[in-house]
Order: sequence, then C-alpha cells, then structure tokens
Amino acid sequence: MRKYLLLLLIFIFAGQVSAIEAGGEYAILANLSWHDGTYKTEISDFLNIDLFLPQVGNNEIQYSFIVTDPLLDLLEDKDAAYYTRKLYLRRKFDDFSLTVGRQPVSWAFGSLLNPVDYTPGSLVADRESSGKYTDALELYLPLEWNSGLSLLASYPGGFSTDFNKMKTGVRGRFGVGAFDLTLNYVQEAFSIRNSFFPRERLALTLKGDLKGMGVYAAFGHYFDDVLDSSNSLLLGIDYSYNLNYYTKITLQLEYLGLGNRSLSPVLGPFIFMNGRGDRLDLLSASLTYPVDDFSSISLMSMLNLDGSRIFISPVYQNTLSANIDLNLSGRVFFGEEYNFTSLSTGLTYSF
Repeated sequence: MRKYLLLLLIFIFAGQVSAIEAGGEYAILANLSWHDGTYKTEISDFLNIDLFLPQVGNNEIQYSFIVTDPLLDLLEDKDAAYYTRKLYLRRKFDDFSLTVGRQPVSWAFGSLLNPVDYTPGSLVADRESSGKYTDALELYLPLEWNSGLSLLASYPGGFSTDFNKMKTGVRGRFGVGAFDLTLNYVQEAFSIRNSFFPRERLALTLKGDLKGMGVYAAFGHYFDDVLDSSNSLLLGIDYSYNLNYYTKITLQLEYLGLGNRSLSPVLGPFIFMNGRGDRLDLLSASLTYPVDDFSSISLMSMLNLDGSRIFISPVYQNTLSANIDLNLSGRVFFGEEYNFTSLSTGLTYSF
C-alpha cells in the first residue's frame, strides 16, 4: 500500500520536485553498562531525514525516514535498517481535514507517563518508539478554536483490507474554562490483540493552570470480553521558578496508579519498574536547570511505592558550535532481584 501511495504522491507533486528541501539529523551514540560485574559496551548511530515539499493547493505531503547504524554497516559487521516514519498526504477541506498514510499518532498532553495514549508506551518521558508511527486514516473536524474531533482507523501491521487488522479510535478535545479536556476511545485490532492487555479502553485527560501551577490528570478504563477490566489514574503537577531574569527551574511531579500488571505496556521503556504485586503505584519526578543559553542539567527519577524499584537518570546537554549537540546521561536502577548502571554519550548534528 505504501508503494502505491508513494507513486501517487510523486505524480501529484512532480511539478514541485525542484522545490523540495531536506533536513534532519545524524547522531552517534556510545553506551557503557554493567550488571553483576559484567560490562558491556555498545556503539550505534542513526540518520534521520525529513523532506519538505511545498503545499499544492490544499494538499500537503510529508515524508520522513530513519536509517539505523548506517556508519557501522560500513565499518563493522552490523546491518543498517530503514524505517519510514512519515509518508502521508493531508487534504484540507472547508470543514475538516483528511490524512492518509504512515503518520505520527500521539495523544500526549505533557505528562512524563501517559497511560491513555493511542498506542501504549509510544511516547514516554520524551522518548518515542516506532509505535508512534502507524499506517492510518485520520479525519479531523475542528469545532471551535480550542476544540476538535479526531476519528482514526489505523493498521498496526500495515494497511490491509481485512477489518480484523484495523484499530479504531476517536478523540474529542474541548476547552472547559481554563482547562483542556479530552475524551477518547480505542479498540485494538482483533487479529493482533495482546493476550493480556485489554482490547478496549475509555479515557479522559484534564490539563490547566491552578494558582500559578500547571496541573493535569488522566483516568482510563480498560475492558475486554475475555480479560478482567482494570483502571489507571494519573495525577501530576508542573511548576517553574525563576531564579533570576535568565534562569528558570522546571519541576514536574506525578503519580501513576495501574490497577493490574496487564497495563504495564503503558510504561514503555520503563516497564522494568513493575514491582512485586499485581498493582503498580509509581511516583515520577523531573527537574531541569538551565546552566546557560546553550546547556542544561536535568534529573529524572522513578520510585515504585512498594519499595522494590528505584530509577535515577541525570542528563547533561550542551549545544556546541556548527549545529552539534552533546548529550551525556547516566541510568541507575536498584531492584530487589538485580541492579544495573549505564553511562551514555552522544553527538547529534542537525542540518
């Protein structure tokens, strides 16, 4: 299906080829980790390319792809891999817009963890996975300046005429006073349903300002005709404090409660924070301090409230000359069964 879509897009925009612009980034990363006296080193790199085409009438095209380990494929015995992040056509009509193709679908609302995203765990603490990008058809109807309705039909396994492989969702966003309210419903594809994650869910999110502080919350109800139903609850605050005219410290603190271990996929890369019991109660915090206009220090931590898991991750970021960013980070995990520590460094060149 994506091949036919690409040919169609090339035909539509053939006259605009000379106006195509490209941008993106190249990054090389090194990681050192140790666990139970065993050390492991790993080097990886990736190339992310975005193509920008001029809009033709009410038609907009987006194409973006990522190639993992292109340099290591040349220098070492490691295979490069190609992945399409975006390849979609968006058509704007008078009262709605229609987007068809591989596209990012995320119902993020500024939280560190999001138990009610369209794809569980696809965007966690600003770390996105490939699950955020899916073959889909989205119909968006704007209602007011601060409200709208999205209707989604996606195919996690790739476009198909088999309706059993189709995942559906609807999301309404509304302005309620000083708060932003969303209501959503998702039904997972029947053919690729998870054996322990409920197939359907209803959820709401609320976000706004209260007495100079940002507050947000989310509630999700997960149900299935085979599995037991369960709930999730997220409560969070974010606060910024000005040390002086140039320096602002940002603090984010949130609580996540999952009624059943079956909901653990919402943790994404932090699924190791699952503890002893069937229920999960997790406290997360993030603190960011800008050293100057070009560098910052941040600290993220997670605590399983049953006392079985602690995770700490300090990060230093610095923008160097020539569009190069330096990133230094550490990860320390303490658990009842095992501990691990890792140090990572990376250079990213944006163009």
